[in-house]
Amino acid sequence: MHVILRSFLAPGSRFGMLLTSLVVMLFLPFVLPAGLNAILSPVFFTVVLLSSLSAVADTRRHVVIGTALAVPGCVLIIAGSVTQIPTVTVLSEIVALGFLAYVAVTILVYVLRARQVDLGIVLGSVCVYLMVALMWGLGFDLIERWQPGSFAVPSLAEGERMRNALQYFSFVTITTLGYGDIQPVTAYARLVSVMEAVVGQLYLVVLVARLVGLHTALESKRLEG
Repeated sequence: MHVILRSFLAPGSRFGMLLTSLVVMLFLPFVLPAGLNAILSPVFFTVVLLSSLSAVADTRRHVVIGTALAVPGCVLIIAGSVTQIPTVTVLSEIVALGFLAYVAVTILVYVLRARQVDLGIVLGSVCVYLMVALMWGLGFDLIERWQPGSFAVPSLAEGERMRNALQYFSFVTITTLGYGDIQPVTAYARLVSVMEAVVGQLYLVVLVARLVGLHTALESKRLEG
């Protein structure tokens, strides 16, 4: 029973669920009407936090720390959506940002410590990349709330939220796509945007090199054996 439980709670077995919730939550604003998205977005964000918690629930320490960050984050996200109080929304984003950073680092350590490349490692790597984009999107929204006008954003569609627009900007930045429709204006906004672009590219370069190196080493051993 103990072996089965540890296998069920292993991070690699949960990355598929986390990746699914991330994809649904991140791409939801592009396929749903603005009004419906405003209702469902907090729900799916909460699902992402819970999925993130399950993805790192392999040790007691991770469970305790993750729960201490995820539960307040979920409560604040729902409260902010219902009350529309700016302070509550800001607190929910700060707590969610801290929790996502903790989960991303935990998964990244798990991926980098792996001795062989399997589906769990690949899914975990993709999860980290998407979570970095999500985290930076939250950071952009916090900067905009702290200094309104930090980003030059075209007129938002009726019911569209600034957070969704800045989340889109985060993906454009981390992939260095650079459409130019949304631009950072203030010094802090530009600094954080450049940091995301650099981190995104370094992540891909280092991770691909690591995975290719592992795969090559295993293939060499297999051929020699």
